Amino acid sequence: MLGELPRELAEDNFWVRLPPPLLSMIVFGLAFVFAGLLGVAGSDGTAASDAFVQGVPWTVWRAVAGAAMVVFALLTAQAVRILQHPDRWGFYPPPARRRRYLLCAVVSAAAVAGYRIVFPGAAVPDLPVNNLPVRTGVVLICGMLAAIPWLTVVWLAHAECRELWRRQDDPPGEPTANIRRLERLWQLLIVCVGAFMLGVVAAVAAAGALRGAFVAAHPDRADEFPPSNVLLYGGMFALGLAVIGIPMAVAWRNRAQQLVEHLCPLPADGRPSEEWLQERHRVEHLLHLDISVLRNPLTILSVIAPLLVSALAAFLPQLAG
Repeated sequence: MLGELPRELAEDNFWVRLPPPLLSMIVFGLAFVFAGLLGVAGSDGTAASDAFVQGVPWTVWRAVAGAAMVVFALLTAQAVRILQHPDRWGFYPPPARRRRYLLCAVVSAAAVAGYRIVFPGAAVPDLPVNNLPVRTGVVLICGMLAAIPWLTVVWLAHAECRELWRRQDDPPGEPTANIRRLERLWQLLIVCVGAFMLGVVAAVAAAGALRGAFVAAHPDRADEFPPSNVLLYGGMFALGLAVIGIPMAVAWRNRAQQLVEHLCPLPADGRPSEEWLQERHRVEHLLHLDISVLRNPLTILSVIAPLLVSALAAFLPQLAG
């Protein structure tokens, strides 16, 4: 189910060894620290800047951006845990491949961050804040750092799904072991897409808060940072999620369908019986192959959630005004 955490995640000693109150205090404490650091020496010395950095819109952006940085930190820690124990999630990458894919992820994240810093475009609005590009750039870099291990995990799992049973016509081994392995890979797929979705939601929420601060500072220039910019921001991220998640999902589905064909082959006479149909449907249900596109957790996480959050982030300040 979408609301359930895999056991490998919910019972990870890295998280459960901390008492719940301590874990909550750490999360909230980090959010306050990051928000405070983003506001250090924010005024440029003018009266307008002093009033703005002490106002609600700028405080809201610092709070949202600080919370986003906490999300990025937690996501990074979890991705590192998965890379440390990939066998718990159903994939077994060779060390050389792990290093190559990690290097590719570092290069990809550095390219995106570098392009954004060199060509900021309209991403950094005109606000009376000292070194605003640096402050927004720090949030961006934290997001890119969090994306590196998750990209590595997705690519390694994708390669695992593609190569699973490639050299044989039928899946080897016991059916129970094959089903359990595919189930672990399915859980990993959901966790990966969910992690990217959380990162996208954090980034889009920060962009929406930044637009709210801009509109508050320059009410007569709201058209320079229209709500459509935040919507396009969310749409771009949704497209990126689809590009990252769909290839792995397709590879996993091919392997799952291959296992179904192995466990429930078509009768020799070509006439499927009612018993055969029921058994095949049962196996497909077990492997999540009977879920429609709209009800698929991957669709909800990778497409609907980022678009919904971007719409709220774009229009909520306008409705409140």
